[in-house]
Amino acid sequence: MFLEHFCLTNLAGMKNSTFTDTDNLFSVQAVEEELERIFGDPHFTESAILKKFLSFIVQETIQGRANCLKEYTIAINVLEKPLSFNPQENGIVRIHAGRLRRALNEYYSDMGRNDQIVITIPKGKYVPVFANRSNSLNAAIIEHGFDDTFPGDDEDNTVLAILPFTCTTKSVPAQSFAEGLCLQLNSTLMHLDQVSVIAYQAVKNLTQTHPDYKELGAAIGFNYIVTGGVQLLKDKIRVNIQLIECSSYKQTWCQTFERRLTRSNLFEIEDEICQHVVNRIERMGNKKYSRPTMVVHSHV
Repeated sequence: MFLEHFCLTNLAGMKNSTFTDTDNLFSVQAVEEELERIFGDPHFTESAILKKFLSFIVQETIQGRANCLKEYTIAINVLEKPLSFNPQENGIVRIHAGRLRRALNEYYSDMGRNDQIVITIPKGKYVPVFANRSNSLNAAIIEHGFDDTFPGDDEDNTVLAILPFTCTTKSVPAQSFAEGLCLQLNSTLMHLDQVSVIAYQAVKNLTQTHPDYKELGAAIGFNYIVTGGVQLLKDKIRVNIQLIECSSYKQTWCQTFERRLTRSNLFEIEDEICQHVVNRIERMGNKKYSRPTMVVHSHV
């Protein structure tokens, strides 16, 4: 509780102090002046949230509280969420962090292309990095599009999102089954140690405004999606499950199930499908698939 209280409490400023970022030395004043330049960009003038987000994480870092920059503290201080906020159930911080990364990339590709100090936020982290454009390594990174991942960050980190399943008909039972299956998949995959899962409701609410899952994945921070489709004809249900790698749009695995649906076996079918997905994800481990896509039909 003491650490949480410390992280949520503002301490005195350090106007005339300096801090070190790798081998570069910047004054606090220089970083704050860079912030003011960034805030003149339309991406920030039109978004109070992005402005507040960036200001908060920069100020926390230059005042020595970078270790407190977690989803929870950002949600409380920036997004004004209640103290009961649970990051595992709500991905709103990751969504805005993705927006912030893209806004910074746009700024340094246009208005800030000659700025000496470059502020980036590594993917999967919330602590900003202050780079010196004159440094040859930093200049190379900037020139190649601000790749904000570090070696190993994503290679060994599988982040899944369950996207709403499509229904070929407006059948209420089919739509109800599809929704229930998505919720059960999200709940089941949460128990796997080797993967992280984005809250289904958070993703579902964004799919209508962000239909491109590659863009959506970059915004929220997932690299694989599980999705599919549901068909219902009388008492026969067909469910197609797909596992897709977002960066390449590559469908790495899929499987089709056909079952006779009754009032008594709905949960059994959901559990069976979830177990197949879990088994596949477990075999994937922390590495990307190298096998071609396969379709397996299961019948009873």
